[in-house]
Amino acid sequence: MMRTIAVPAVIRSVILTALLAGNVVAIVACDGDDDPGADAAPTRVIEPRSPAAQGTAAATPEPQYAPSGPQTFSVIGGRNEGPIDIEQFLPADIHIRTGDTIEWTSAGYEGHTITFSPFDYLAALGDYLVPDPDDPEQMIFNDKVALRSGTGDSYPGDGGAYNSGFIGVPTEGKYRLTFTEKGIYQYLCVVHPLWMRGTVTVDDTDAQVESPDSVAARAEAEYASLVKDAEALLARAEEGRRSVPAPDGAALHRVQVGLTTMYGQVATFVDNTLEVESGDTVIFENDDRNFHNVVFKGDLAEFPSAYEIRVDPEGRGFNVALAKESARAVDPPAAGFDVSTFMSSGTMGVLQPRQTWRLTFTEPGTYVYNCTIHQFAGMAGVITVR
Repeated sequence: MMRTIAVPAVIRSVILTALLAGNVVAIVACDGDDDPGADAAPTRVIEPRSPAAQGTAAATPEPQYAPSGPQTFSVIGGRNEGPIDIEQFLPADIHIRTGDTIEWTSAGYEGHTITFSPFDYLAALGDYLVPDPDDPEQMIFNDKVALRSGTGDSYPGDGGAYNSGFIGVPTEGKYRLTFTEKGIYQYLCVVHPLWMRGTVTVDDTDAQVESPDSVAARAEAEYASLVKDAEALLARAEEGRRSVPAPDGAALHRVQVGLTTMYGQVATFVDNTLEVESGDTVIFENDDRNFHNVVFKGDLAEFPSAYEIRVDPEGRGFNVALAKESARAVDPPAAGFDVSTFMSSGTMGVLQPRQTWRLTFTEPGTYVYNCTIHQFAGMAGVITVR
């Protein structure tokens, strides 16, 4: 039996992966088809593709080149800046030599994986979410998704499955692979498979490649650029008009639940500090991609946990069970509610029971609420009813 640690942890996008699994396996493959025995062509140094190039231009340093001998390269495997989550591999494309090592570092409020998998392996995974053996009323992720594969720390380009398992929450996590065969290899994060993907190009041992320090500097520049873009997007969202007149002199207020960016998300409520009059209505509107909830804890001592982390007894990492207390909707009673009433939207998101949730406040007071799915991001708000 796995040891259970109840935490308000946060990994949510694999739910979308599970629901759209057919699309996921169609876009991912580990491409190891390059003939390692082919004659090596002269090395051509090409500036790698950068996601930041499509947004704010990153101040990328001039590349320096790696000395001879095996090198270790650092790649960002997802990172956050407060509520801003950059769900990207940075740099997304990396050019190394046979015998070199890549170390991915993931940190933030969303878990990630580094997964090199052939199409057949992904297609045979089955359901990404399965009933929790410890509590059949809730779901847990498939072990093949959540836990590290047992295939070692060297990647021979043989088409095998190499998976880091969940890393990056609740603390920083790392994953290393040494590449021993020439080729072009695709990989992804199975938590965010539609927008978090990368390639590793492995060249001859004497090829000219960017130095580890140069690659790391470029990654940091790209990360800073994407954070700046997300900050600008959040600022524009906060400037929008979110309150309009309603019948009988009341008002209707809209609160955006989360903010999707091209390269991740901002886990926040817009507007997260709201003052309303008794009789006003608030509509919580989830964004179009990410999963959230809206929970008022009422007179409970603390907010319910959204997840339970299950540590693998075989040392392969941890799995995550989706706690039913946060997934379940608890609407206010017909007689009305006040600050002491526990209420929850339940999980909101694509193909979930609801995308919006409407409450009319009639009792004065200060109502504090959280997205328990993203408590690590500090995703909270307050409504003051006068």
